[in-house]
Amino acid sequence: MDWLRQRKSGIARAAVAVIVVAILVVAGAAYFFVVVPPSHSSATTTTSSASVQAPGSITVDEIPAPVSVDPASSYDVPGGEIMQNVYQGLVFYNGRSGSSFVGVLAQTWTESNGLNYTFNLYPAETFSNGTPLNASTIWYSFYRTMVLNLGISSYVSQVLAVNGGAGFTGNVTATTKGNIRLPFGVEQALASAGYSFPSGQTQAYQKAANDLASILSHFDAANSTVKSIMSYSNQAVSVSGTDQVKINLDFPYADFLQVISGGLGDAVDPAFVTSHGGVQIDTANSYTTKNALGSGPYTLTTPLGGSNVVLKANPNYWAAKLSASQRSVWLTPPSIQTVVIDYQSNEAIRVSDIQQGVAQISQVEIPDLHEVSNYTGITVHNWGPTPTIDFLAIDAYQYPYNITGVRLALEYGVNASQIQHSVYAGYSQSYVGPLDPAMAYYNSTFPGYPYNANMAIHLLSQAGFKLNLPNGTVINSGGKTLPVLNLIYISGSSADQEEANIIQSQLAKIGVTVTPSPEAFATIIEDELNPATSSNYPAFQISGNSVVFVGPSDPSAYLGNCPARCHHGDPAYFNNTQVVQLINEAIHTSNPVLLQQYYNNMTSIYKQQAQYVWLDDFTAYTVASSSLQGFAWNAALLGTFYATLT
Repeated sequence: MDWLRQRKSGIARAAVAVIVVAILVVAGAAYFFVVVPPSHSSATTTTSSASVQAPGSITVDEIPAPVSVDPASSYDVPGGEIMQNVYQGLVFYNGRSGSSFVGVLAQTWTESNGLNYTFNLYPAETFSNGTPLNASTIWYSFYRTMVLNLGISSYVSQVLAVNGGAGFTGNVTATTKGNIRLPFGVEQALASAGYSFPSGQTQAYQKAANDLASILSHFDAANSTVKSIMSYSNQAVSVSGTDQVKINLDFPYADFLQVISGGLGDAVDPAFVTSHGGVQIDTANSYTTKNALGSGPYTLTTPLGGSNVVLKANPNYWAAKLSASQRSVWLTPPSIQTVVIDYQSNEAIRVSDIQQGVAQISQVEIPDLHEVSNYTGITVHNWGPTPTIDFLAIDAYQYPYNITGVRLALEYGVNASQIQHSVYAGYSQSYVGPLDPAMAYYNSTFPGYPYNANMAIHLLSQAGFKLNLPNGTVINSGGKTLPVLNLIYISGSSADQEEANIIQSQLAKIGVTVTPSPEAFATIIEDELNPATSSNYPAFQISGNSVVFVGPSDPSAYLGNCPARCHHGDPAYFNNTQVVQLINEAIHTSNPVLLQQYYNNMTSIYKQQAQYVWLDDFTAYTVASSSLQGFAWNAALLGTFYATLT
């Protein structure tokens, strides 16, 4: 699972039912995907058997606890796993594919010129409380996501916002003075319904944004004015029938269906939001962050904040009324009625729980995988490669990391191959980011920084620092003292802890003192909201990314599209205008020659900046009771989709 989408993207949304080895922090996501070789796998994707009776309830041990379960503002993988079981979007990936799709809320759809999509919903869709879900709900949900302008919303806003997806800069509220993702055409839609606007374009945008927020905050789909606004055809999203919605892109975007398969635009009940605080520009809803009401196979019966959450089978699940031939795997009515997800930070307890049958699925990290791989009654399901990576993120705005020579010394001084072998038993591989080797346009011939302790020592000495080597040798005795480096990682992850200890040992060999510092996932995310120059911003951390959607523009944007992803992604606060421009160029073309050139150039700039030390690229597995069957897997899932289990 986007520990990441955790860290979902972003926040990233990425680890959970799927264990992504190494808990990564994606301000768009934290991750739980772990690597298991095919020879150790006792299963891949199994199917439900009618002869197997599903248990009434199962317990799942995971870390860390979710940050948010609101599709409009979530950016963490644990929250993403809950959302994929509670909420639904228009489409999702077809089986294990990363490029073909099946309908979820959309029964059928058509596309024209890469710009215009028409989605026809299944009739009589409802939320779990029985409230109807129709085309107006989709209009509301997409526009609410854009108005909140949080989490990983930029992925969908980039093709639906004014000014070519860039939004506009304005003073919309007393506290909002920045980039606003106003849907294109909504100003005209409002004007067609009688709203008036000032002559200045920025002022008109500002008023339209406030007008739209007010409509969403007190949403009434039956109101004649609102109906007129929604039906205006020349806007980003329009309602063309009770069960038909049209989405008009500002430019052809090859990754559009991938983007909306990542939870962006998932249907949210307007009445649920209205009764719990409504919609405010650039502001998360504190209630819907912790509570959820969707149309999916499960309901969230406990708010976030405790040591566990409980999912109950949706008693009003609309898809249960469809025939088997009408349903894709993602519309399967649940057999297991209750799923209890325990957020257990103690790895030893997670291992013991799966061994003793206390938990039926557990996040067991690679260093402890040997304790369960041959254990009677436990199956390790190998899902193969996933676009999930981990890395060291270095904030170049704080001393001494603002010295290029120091960052380069860290590049040369960290031996990623040793970490892959020692921590992940060889079940991970080296890579040169930002792209994962599973992505299109990844260039396997691009050279990374080789491990070279002597070069690291030379660079630090050249930067003016005195170094005391373990053998007693003093380098540059008249130089400055290098501060102790505080290496932050997510508490509760034995893999991250082992990585931190190895990095501490490796850097000690070049005269650099490192203090490993475990911190709660939520604390790291909160600290990343500080300015990059603040001592509270995590300047040196083990982080990672599990993509929101399986496409090369995702990791590129997550790791370097600042300011769009700063604070909700981009843990190194990588702020480079050339990379932002290259990402923009890549999003606006489908020419493979140009795309390869753009991603090669991005990779080169990332290397020059030396703000990321690329550590591991993972494959995924799930540790589960052998009695559980019916796992469905796609690399885009943020953990387990529980409805198919028996």
